[in-house]
Amino acid sequence: MAEFSDLSEIQSNSDEKHDNAAGDEMYMIGSDDVVKSITNEIIQVLQLNFSENKDKIVNSLLEKGRQSLVDYRGDIVAEVYTKEMDNKDSKLLELLRMYFQIEWETEYGSSNQWFSLFLKQYQNGKSRDLYVRVLTRTAEYGHKYMKNSPRLSIVLQLLFEAGDDTCLQETNVFNHLWFTITNDGLKSITKYSDHIIDDVMNEQINNKHSALFQALREYYRPQLFSLLKQSNIIYIQDLYELALNSVIAHGWLTGIQLIENKITPFSYEKLLKNIHSYQLQQQTQESKVEYINEHGMPIISMQSEL
Repeated sequence: MAEFSDLSEIQSNSDEKHDNAAGDEMYMIGSDDVVKSITNEIIQVLQLNFSENKDKIVNSLLEKGRQSLVDYRGDIVAEVYTKEMDNKDSKLLELLRMYFQIEWETEYGSSNQWFSLFLKQYQNGKSRDLYVRVLTRTAEYGHKYMKNSPRLSIVLQLLFEAGDDTCLQETNVFNHLWFTITNDGLKSITKYSDHIIDDVMNEQINNKHSALFQALREYYRPQLFSLLKQSNIIYIQDLYELALNSVIAHGWLTGIQLIENKITPFSYEKLLKNIHSYQLQQQTQESKVEYINEHGMPIISMQSEL
């Protein structure tokens, strides 16, 4: 289990971002060079120098992981394909792990110190094996489990140690977990207590500076603030923050009750309707994603055919 330090000092703010901007830019430049080296090495490993689909194959691997190579089997020398796909320690998988680790650290973590610290606690701590497992899963399947919030997805995958590859592939437990926590809030993780260590679960629930709280704050904030504005609720920082913290903890419908008496009945009723519409949209999108992941093709709308 990772040793969690207090993330309270790692709050994103404009001053901090300005102070670190130069260092982040230099790091990104160095990372770009490493990524270029990785892609060139992938081309060499798969013997793609003269392949017409070279760029498509590499881009697919960097988006969908090693398993996407199945779609390009005809472009790869048979013995090379077998070696790189059937070996859990293949050079291709190693290169993809390197690539996605850079993505985690730069694209997802460079401007979010809480996330960088969280990753380092796993990467360098007692739970390094878990970190490697989740990183390897990403190298295998790319962004399949990243949903629409990679940082939240990575945090959940690392916290829920029982969610191994078999669990994710053969059941919908991660999809259900995702839908639950992004609708019912932080405290709903108790419904999945069989998949998370008790001490870790309690830490995440009771500490407002925990990684999961930070990730959910990032997830809920833009949509909640947008829904509040759509409902003609004037921006008052204390009111918006009160609503946000409550929704993070308890989810949309229960969380929003905290501000019912602080706004007009008309605005509250409109807010409930807007939230309901948003949840229906999210549920439809999640269903489509699950279908595509399982069947490899989009759902055909019968209405569009009529």
